[in-house]
Amino acid sequence: MSLNNTTTIPIYDKFGSHVDSFTVNDKLNYVSGRVSRGKNLFYKGVGVPYSTHTVADKTNLDDDYEILEKTNIFYAPYGVRKKSFLNKFGVFQEKYQPFFPDFIGSCSVKEGLIVINSMTFEKSSVDVIDHVEFDKTNQQSYYIIDYLCNRKGYIDGGGTPSKMTSLLEYMIQNDWNFLWDKNSINDVSYDGRVTDLADVFKSNDVKHKLGTVYSIHYSLYCASPTLYHFFLLHNNMRHKGVQSFITNSVEMLERFGVDTQELYITENNDSNKNYKHRILNYLIRGKNCAHCACDLFIDSGNKVMDQYIKLAEKNLSKIN
Repeated sequence: MSLNNTTTIPIYDKFGSHVDSFTVNDKLNYVSGRVSRGKNLFYKGVGVPYSTHTVADKTNLDDDYEILEKTNIFYAPYGVRKKSFLNKFGVFQEKYQPFFPDFIGSCSVKEGLIVINSMTFEKSSVDVIDHVEFDKTNQQSYYIIDYLCNRKGYIDGGGTPSKMTSLLEYMIQNDWNFLWDKNSINDVSYDGRVTDLADVFKSNDVKHKLGTVYSIHYSLYCASPTLYHFFLLHNNMRHKGVQSFITNSVEMLERFGVDTQELYITENNDSNKNYKHRILNYLIRGKNCAHCACDLFIDSGNKVMDQYIKLAEKNLSKIN
């Protein structure tokens, strides 16, 4: 609720009862996700209009929960709607995703990398102005942020392939990485910068570099096949089928100076064998979204990785 130049954010417990509040010294308007906009700056973690969240297990849910659908996300398999949260705006003291400590509408320690990464990642679109912990007991907080791109994304901006290519080249050559199964295109601005610095991490391991490029190729294709085609055209590449997401990613790594010898099985340079080798032994063994970028959730990430491996082995067994 906004009043003059301040906004009061209500906090609700797991039963939907209003138990606390905190005040932000700005007049806020909700934008999307966990982000609201003030007069000049953005605020991440200052509440949401509740709609849905996810749970890991549906067997112990009471009548307050409505099960909506299976999400096909290993670590958050069920989408639910909680009746006591409906038609309310604020922070809700229940996990938005079962593996992570973020309450619905706020930020937890999982977001902490955004501060240091915004200072060291040269293609950051994020300038973190302040970090405010409003719930010390549960370690919940919000961030005051200035977005250089004004939160205008790559897809919304029509996509500039040269800027996307420059971003990937910078990341690969400087050991910056995306989580391989993340919808990474949503974190890229129209001018080729990254808008979510909490989900990038440093590593020179080729499996992470492969996952970084793959995540852009695949998520760009899913978001806009047309813009994906223009991106490939700019890089003199073609999409011939599902294997192209991997083969084109490997080719880009090579163009950026990465030694990819270990991504090849030397026997007759068999394309199908190379593909299965790259998926099973590299791509899905990199950091996934359940790992998070901050290394606090390794066990959860490994559990999800094991499920990815089982699924991939089943699907790839059909390829000779």
